[in-house]
Amino acid sequence: MKRLHSILFALLVMCFSLPLSAQGPAEVWLKKAASKFEQKGVDLSFRINEDGVRLSGRLLIEGKKFCFLTDEMKIWYDGTTQWTLQIDDDYSELYINEPTPEEQQSINPYLLLGSYQEHFTATDGGEKTLNGLPHHLVILKANDDRQELSQLSLYIDHEGTPAALELTFPDERKYKIEVRSMRNGLTFPQHTFTYQPKSYPADEEIDMR
Repeated sequence: MKRLHSILFALLVMCFSLPLSAQGPAEVWLKKAASKFEQKGVDLSFRINEDGVRLSGRLLIEGKKFCFLTDEMKIWYDGTTQWTLQIDDDYSELYINEPTPEEQQSINPYLLLGSYQEHFTATDGGEKTLNGLPHHLVILKANDDRQELSQLSLYIDHEGTPAALELTFPDERKYKIEVRSMRNGLTFPQHTFTYQPKSYPADEEIDMR
């Protein structure tokens, strides 16, 4: 489950913050969705309820800072320091680090975005119906069979708001992530992107700086 958390976090940030230059129809729709995240801060809530997995959480983004919150994992990044709180039953571990450029390849959303086109090819899926409403489908297919994700399908409404993600793994497992709500143009208190020990006390702290 924790691995799914990590993949989900990376993909949410990648798909919902991707600054693309327009090329074909797929890139135009991705750019339209990304524009929703260029208006100050964004607060997005999501849910998975499929194939025995039930997971819900929030993703807050403002510039290079972000906060990812689920019941089992919470991540704060203030642009320099990252705090990762992993919760297993009644025990929690807090990891603190200042990512190197190499480490940021897997945890910093802006570097993830920059590597997007190296790992996925975007194709236009045309108009689709989702929950009875018209949406546009963009399909991201992995360029390498060895990647952890084979395909990602992104449903975007006609206003450019992301509505759902469908993840397909090499073993043919599929998960659909429903975007329950999204607000943009927000300004967050700066402590939003730093670990607050009073709110989330940890049983063990591992400082890797």
